[in-house]
Amino acid sequence: MSIGTAQSYHLAAGEGQPMSWFTAQFQLKASDPQIGLMELEGSPGVEPPMHVHRSEDEWYYLLDGEVTFHVGEENYDGQAGSLVFLPRGVPHTFSIQTPSARMLLLNAPGGFERMFELAPATPQEAVAALARYDVQVVGPHPRDAGQTAQ
Repeated sequence: MSIGTAQSYHLAAGEGQPMSWFTAQFQLKASDPQIGLMELEGSPGVEPPMHVHRSEDEWYYLLDGEVTFHVGEENYDGQAGSLVFLPRGVPHTFSIQTPSARMLLLNAPGGFERMFELAPATPQEAVAALARYDVQVVGPHPRDAGQTAQ
């Protein structure tokens, strides 16, 4: 199965290259130099630390569940159908508020989506994986920093 965008292809529901971040499950849907597109499903506690992308902009489209997006000094509450844009250079993360949440993640330009092939399972592996893709961890997740993760 080809997941690039240079030629047409079709993925049925549930198809895509499986990847992971701790216990969160990802399905790679598209990957090329212009864009990366993944579907992710996770639960509270698997969110990334506060981090900054140097090269990519990101868009999250919430399919199921409730998620709070922490973007710079702002917090945005999202439910199914919500979209949030995270520009490069702005610290961000998110907090899953329901037992699980499912989202589409689009990044441009493409490339960063391949980080999840590394399947980090420990905090040290996660920091190393992010650094390998030029993403800097700038602080703990708000939940771990003693802040309200809402």
